[in-house]
Amino acid sequence: MQTNYEIIPELRAMTRLTEHEKGFNNEIAVHLDEEDQKRMYRTMRKLLADELVFVLNLEVTQARIKKG
Repeated sequence: MQTNYEIIPELRAMTRLTEHEKGFNNEIAVHLDEEDQKRMYRTMRKLLADELVFVLNLEVTQARIKKG
């Protein structure tokens, strides 16, 4: 398996959100080609959007409960 040792810029920006960015990026660059990286990036972006919506809804619900 040939590796490119580089990740796509969009995925690099996304992984900066993690605590272990350097190790995570190294694993991505060594094991995934650009096509797989793009697929993973799309999945991560969708999951992040879903998580944000969930957290926002939770916070709004908790704020409404506090206000009574």
